[in-house]
Amino acid sequence: MDLRSTVYLPSKQISEGEIQVKGKTLGRWKTKKFIIDEDQRIFALKSSQAKKKLKPFYLQYYKLEVREKKKDKISFDLISKAGGKSVTLGIQNEQQANLIINLLQKLISKEDSIQKQAQEEQLLKSQIEQPVENTQNLAYEKIDYEIPSFFDTSEIRENISQIRRGQQRLEKFQVVQKEQAFTIYKNVDNHHQFVTFIEFMGDCCDLIVQNLSDNNKINQWNPYVSQAESMVVKELAEDKSFQICEIRQLTNLFVFKREFQYLRHHLKIDNIDFIVQKQIDQRPKTKCYQGSLKYGLWSIQYKNNVTKVCYVTEQSVQGLSYPDEDSYLIQVFLQQIQNINKQYIQKTIKQDPPQNSVEIPQINKAIIQEQQLQGGEPQIQKQQPDQQQLPSQIKVVQQSEKQNQEEDDQFFDCEEEDAIDEMNDKLFIVETVDNKQLIQDEVVKDVYEQNARRQSILPVQIDTQDNNEQEWVDKKMKLVLSGGYCSLSINVKHQLLPKEKGQNRQFLTQQEGGHYIFRKDFIREDKNGGLKVINEEKLAAQKAVIKFLITRIGASLLMGKSITGISMPVSIFEARSNTERVCSSLGFAPIYLEDAAQSQDIYYRIKQCAAFQFGFIFMYISCEKPFNPILGETFQGFYDNCPIYCEQISHHPPICAIQMYGRSYKIDGQLELVANFHSNSVVGRNVGTFKITFENPHQEILLTFAPGSLNGTTYGDKVLNYLEKQFIIDLKNKIILETTFNPDKKYCQYFEVEYVNQLDYLCGAICDVNDSAILRYQKEGFRKYKGLDLKNDIKQVKHKIKGIWINELKVDNQKLISIQNDYPVKIQLAQFPIPSDATFRMDLLWWKLRNFDQSQQWKEKLEILQRQDRKLREQKSKKKK
Repeated sequence: MDLRSTVYLPSKQISEGEIQVKGKTLGRWKTKKFIIDEDQRIFALKSSQAKKKLKPFYLQYYKLEVREKKKDKISFDLISKAGGKSVTLGIQNEQQANLIINLLQKLISKEDSIQKQAQEEQLLKSQIEQPVENTQNLAYEKIDYEIPSFFDTSEIRENISQIRRGQQRLEKFQVVQKEQAFTIYKNVDNHHQFVTFIEFMGDCCDLIVQNLSDNNKINQWNPYVSQAESMVVKELAEDKSFQICEIRQLTNLFVFKREFQYLRHHLKIDNIDFIVQKQIDQRPKTKCYQGSLKYGLWSIQYKNNVTKVCYVTEQSVQGLSYPDEDSYLIQVFLQQIQNINKQYIQKTIKQDPPQNSVEIPQINKAIIQEQQLQGGEPQIQKQQPDQQQLPSQIKVVQQSEKQNQEEDDQFFDCEEEDAIDEMNDKLFIVETVDNKQLIQDEVVKDVYEQNARRQSILPVQIDTQDNNEQEWVDKKMKLVLSGGYCSLSINVKHQLLPKEKGQNRQFLTQQEGGHYIFRKDFIREDKNGGLKVINEEKLAAQKAVIKFLITRIGASLLMGKSITGISMPVSIFEARSNTERVCSSLGFAPIYLEDAAQSQDIYYRIKQCAAFQFGFIFMYISCEKPFNPILGETFQGFYDNCPIYCEQISHHPPICAIQMYGRSYKIDGQLELVANFHSNSVVGRNVGTFKITFENPHQEILLTFAPGSLNGTTYGDKVLNYLEKQFIIDLKNKIILETTFNPDKKYCQYFEVEYVNQLDYLCGAICDVNDSAILRYQKEGFRKYKGLDLKNDIKQVKHKIKGIWINELKVDNQKLISIQNDYPVKIQLAQFPIPSDATFRMDLLWWKLRNFDQSQQWKEKLEILQRQDRKLREQKSKKKK
């Protein structure tokens, strides 16, 4: 096992030979070539897959044990002292086996004279360059203490020396948090390296060492460590060390648990307790993602009636998109060191509890700190009740008359042990005039404030732009360029479920000074039907694309570059990504689906789903192209206090996943954006389904969407229309709603509806169908399903639908939805989105400022990064195959 970071290069003088190695899985012996490097104390095996590749075993980290002696073979084990990988070796010749075993034993026990000589030379050099003023400092430079060789690294040695001298080098560190006697420093060059200092009054050394060494107590001062899942894997008695598997769960909804595996060793030097941690290379013990704790060094010392604690570490959560987010999560973890001197007191109150008790208001420190970091004023004020306000702030809790005992668990400072009984008496306060002053007791306040981190307060979730797009964009850009957007969503409780309906719904009535769908871009084409593009400025920008592409293609060919990397000009784009565009098209959900959820009529629900279905394809209309989402890009928003989420889960093909949590209904969907180009038209389709789930009674309904066609892309008028069919399917109740755009006469006659010779006319019906119709859909799937067999599939036509979709649609001659008169709910952006949110894209932000040059540059940067990322994924997938 290679415990060093450097690549092993053999010395000039080595011993070579062949040896048998026992397989771990099947236990079969296999002959391999080996070398023994006496100068570097390394035994190495040559890999069978790559003849030149060596697998080194650094013998100072191993011990040798003879396994068994048989006539045909002598086998022995090289066992890692650090809990790493071991190997079983065998030699048939007894004489040769004894020679190799003796040589390996000699190298294992040999003192590393080269390293010792180098240390002495370095010490002598430092003595010559800097005269020693204090003889005690000279002793600190020497290794006058014993530490297992696995922990004997330059980082750990140097920090032990600095702590013993009381001179911590912080030239490259900056303060990231400071509170009275608690300070966290971060290395400006390495954002994963931290130094933390804290002081406590009194002698708390034994308690702190116990809290750090006992796995059952770590969770009691650091709630981010899972006590149930963390474990001591094994004890290494020879080195007096322990192999630890630590599972952490930070208070971030979007970060999964992390597993940290390391060795821990406790030693004492000059009345200073040191607890050393160092990462080991081991297979995961759980299914959690792997974190990295490169090293950690705790020091605890008592001096002048003060307990001083220092923690130096370099660690990483790993697996995150942004380094700053990783660094911030480690900082959040280190903040819990403030509680390291707490002890867990469980006391049973033998007296009968009072019938009336007071619940003290508590504050959420995490939210206040987050708001202060963002430069704002805390929204949560600490409550200090006076005699007049006290009755309104007290919550009276009625206790059972039969209850004779009650257990209460609290944390107390170690120096407050003498006051434990007094505080326990104050935890239950009777609402009387004499006891009102007890609520203001500072000790009681401290107890409740120490537990405030367990509380959670839901902050305002909506991001208000206040009709000032310039300020909103500036705020977003500052967050991105400063790295503050990485920590925006951390330590904030997110609204995951819908809240009560708002009193004043905000409706989307217009966009860009025109109709909320048509804007100033479209009018109805009266002769044949459809939406005609009339915005000359946008038409000119789209025509200029041809010249732009020809110029780019010519330049790429002259320079010998591929034309596949040519980026489309942002001048034909709109100021949003497709993830936001999809979510912004669900504005009719709170109107029609919420109404459907209140009904128990399954056919009425399908009618309302049809209104939502039409509303979705109408609101998706735009004569401009959205920005292509980056793989992993997300979007968060709200419709009338109902959260909606979207994530780009595939780049080729481009697929996004959508979820919306409504009141008594839920939307789950996956849509693939497909575009087919023709000589004078382009057809676009959102291929996929929306599944709408209702409660009371339970009903699941599937929706598919018709394709849209834009004619006149190269010559003639540009006219948009919908084609073919779209469906609503209830598999359990065997109901299908089929809607056909621009139907023929025969189709209209079957459903007994009038025929209108217009491209934007549609008709269809809600039908009870037989089993064969449901089975055919399940067999063909939403991609291949072409619709009902009118002769064989339909059992009964329940309701008929018809209309000009640009104007109004009707069911049984009753209005279903009108684009002209019905308005969707306006989408609201999330106040605390995660870092991958589309609103943090710099190309989009520059576009909103109409700086198309900067937007184009950022767009091309992101596309290059995405292509590089794709190559890495392809290379990794090939290796797996």
